[in-house]
Amino acid sequence: WRVREIRSINSLNLLYAPTKRISFNVTGSYDYMKQTEDLFLAKELHGFSEIQNGIAIRTPRQIHNWNTFATGSYEFNLKENHNLTALVGGEYQQSQNQLSARKITNDEGRVEAVNYVLGVDEALYESGESVDFDTTFLEANKRFNFLSYFVRLNYNYQKKYFIQGVIRADGSSKFGPNKRYGYFPSLGVHWLVSNEDFFKKYKNLSYLKLKASYGYVGSAGIPPNRYRSVYYNANIGYGGQPETGPTNLENPNLQWESALNFDAGVEFGLYKDRITGNLTYYNKKSSDVFLEIGVPGYFGQSTLYANVAEILNEGVEFQITTRNLSKKLQWSTDFNIAYNYNEITSLGGYSEDAVSGGTNDTRTVVGYPVGTNFLVRFSHVDKETGAPVYIDKEGNETYKWDPDDRVAVGSVLPKAVGGINNTFRYQNWDLSFLVVFTMGGNIYDSSSKRQLGRVDEWNRTELIYDRWTEPGDDATYPRLTLDEANHGSTTPWINTDLYLHDASYARLRNVTLAYNLPSKTVKKLKLTSMRIGFVGTNLLTFTNYPGIDPEIARDFENPTDRNMSPNISFLTPPQEKTYSLTLNVTF
Repeated sequence: WRVREIRSINSLNLLYAPTKRISFNVTGSYDYMKQTEDLFLAKELHGFSEIQNGIAIRTPRQIHNWNTFATGSYEFNLKENHNLTALVGGEYQQSQNQLSARKITNDEGRVEAVNYVLGVDEALYESGESVDFDTTFLEANKRFNFLSYFVRLNYNYQKKYFIQGVIRADGSSKFGPNKRYGYFPSLGVHWLVSNEDFFKKYKNLSYLKLKASYGYVGSAGIPPNRYRSVYYNANIGYGGQPETGPTNLENPNLQWESALNFDAGVEFGLYKDRITGNLTYYNKKSSDVFLEIGVPGYFGQSTLYANVAEILNEGVEFQITTRNLSKKLQWSTDFNIAYNYNEITSLGGYSEDAVSGGTNDTRTVVGYPVGTNFLVRFSHVDKETGAPVYIDKEGNETYKWDPDDRVAVGSVLPKAVGGINNTFRYQNWDLSFLVVFTMGGNIYDSSSKRQLGRVDEWNRTELIYDRWTEPGDDATYPRLTLDEANHGSTTPWINTDLYLHDASYARLRNVTLAYNLPSKTVKKLKLTSMRIGFVGTNLLTFTNYPGIDPEIARDFENPTDRNMSPNISFLTPPQEKTYSLTLNVTF
């Protein structure tokens, strides 16, 4: 497998100011990337007995992104201490992908565009074989446009009291013809208290700013063309004939997701800014949230994109920087911590199962965070029989696993996340180390239901040693069985909160030790600077999580599942532990 990329990022900016108070700015940019992905499947891997030797797959892709931005501003001539600037502008964005393929004639005499070569011994880039990928077409689900207009007013009085008002009109080709544009006003204010005359008497307080903002923000975070009725093509369908069928319903009223944001905070500096920091509270109420919901089969399609949900996000963020030592030995510390509360406040009348997290049983449940674990509760292992005992929806113990007994369990969100970084400098040496942490929350290990449940082709983990083997055993996991009925189920892999674990951890993310060559030595080498360093990444992790890595990347089977599975681990590989030697030279 190999991926090659050639990328060119270009921009041009024109600024014209006919007077001191009037200015115009136009910026155009073009981002181009040519990507060629090669993959080779040996005969032992592809599994098609009728194909001799291997399959070489090549995916040539070209990605084009255009952006044009134009503004005009005017600075009003007001009375002394009053400052007002107005800005109007517009922006246009376009993105499209092009794929290339090769034309072949199949056994039935039809011409097809394919991206593979059959019956070869190696990848195309290894063989050097010249293959023409001369058919180019646009990827419809990767093409979209944005067109925006905006007005912004900035006012301040004596450079102490500041107000900014913005109104935007944003249009996107991602939305239906009935709701293509969204309108998003906002207002921000701040008071620079440290510029007030009375502030001078506070000797230990060097800087203070109070700030707040309120307004709407739009989101277009869905794939293109979801408002259309999308169809698929299959070369072999019913009766061995080509087939075309629908995949999702049309929704011409699909529109912008909007969020009403309020935030307020304070920025401060103490002891001539030896200590600086900020504290911010935010409240975000999202409406018309995008959801891909399931629809009854009699519609002929399986899903529909719609604006149906309402979500609340509320939280607090705190950051502080201290200069602890500032003489020959310098020591500074950066610390941050954040808390976020997330809750679905409405699903527009849809049930929890309208939007699911694939096989992971995460759901949208009103009153709970997005992607809440929706599981049957596990009670214990029967000491006499080794059978698992569950808890039904009414709280009664039962030997039957029933999906109707699923309830919202655990906590998708941590109580807090943060990090602390310390940096030491002495003469030409510097040392820094960063520790990140998560407090609270849960991880659902989706692979455990296969590795610790019914015996099949899956490998077991070491946790299986804590299973029931004979009457009287006080075990964590039930007895081994080849029949899921012995676990009270009619399906082999079942989701319960037995596989829900504490997600708390602390990790030594980064350690850097470096030496900067003295200026005299650097000058002799005719250089500007030279720095030699050692960097270690993910060196230590402290956690009670029994899996491989508590800092998981989102596992997913499809885009909806990815958004719905923030705390799911499924054979997720751990982050790398790395050791690096670095050399930075400036000429």
